[in-house]
Amino acid sequence: MSYTIYVVDDDESVRQGIAAAFEGAYHIETFAHAEAAIEALKSTPPDLILLDIGLPGMCGLEALRTIKGTNPGVLVIMITAYEDTASVVSAMKAGAHDYVTKPLHTETLEVAIRNALDTIRLRKEVQELQKRYLTENTPCFIGESSAIREVMEFVEAIAKSPDTPVLIVGDTGTGKELIASAIHYRGPNFKAQLVTVNCASIPRDLVEAAPLLPDRRGNRRRGAPGSYRR
Repeated sequence: MSYTIYVVDDDESVRQGIAAAFEGAYHIETFAHAEAAIEALKSTPPDLILLDIGLPGMCGLEALRTIKGTNPGVLVIMITAYEDTASVVSAMKAGAHDYVTKPLHTETLEVAIRNALDTIRLRKEVQELQKRYLTENTPCFIGESSAIREVMEFVEAIAKSPDTPVLIVGDTGTGKELIASAIHYRGPNFKAQLVTVNCASIPRDLVEAAPLLPDRRGNRRRGAPGSYRR
C-alpha cells in the first residue's frame, strides 16, 4: 500500500532531511508554509501530515484546526522545537494524532510515522470490510427521485454519528425498517445485531402500563407505535 506524506516546516534542512530519510518508502511532498499545504490538500489529500507548530504566517495549531475541519480523516503529527506542554495539549485536543520534538531523530520519527500509518491501514481495512458487508447484507434501495437521493444522503450523514438518536416515522409499508437498517449497517457498529420491535403488535394496555424510561437526554418517554428509534 502506497502512502503520501506532507512535510510542513519552514526549516529547509528539516524538510530535506525527512524527504531523504524516507525517500522510496513513501511519497513525500514538502511545504515551507501551511497555506501552501492546505491549498494542495484540495486536490491531492495525503494520508499523513508532519506539521511544525512554529510556522510563520499561519501557525501550526491554526493550520491543524483548518486541516481537521476540511479533511478530518487525515492524520497529523505535530513537530515542535521544544516540549511545550500547553502547545502539545492544545494540539492533541485539536485532533493531532501524535507529536515529535526537535532535534528530530530518524528512529523516533519512523516509529511515529509507522504507528500513524498502521492506524490508517486498519481504518481502511474496516471501511473495506464494511463496504463488503453492506453489499452482501443491506437491503437495496431502488429509486432515482430527488426525494430518495435526499433520504440516502441523510442516511449516510447520520450513520457517521452513532450516538445521535434518530426517530423515523411514517405509515405502514413506507420503509421505516429499511431506513433503520441502512443507518445501522453504515455506522461503526455495523457488525452488531440490529434489534427491531413492532410497537403496533404490543397491546395498548401493556404499552400504557410500561414504565417511563429516560433517554440519552434525560427525558422520560415510551417508544411511539409505528416508529423506529435508536
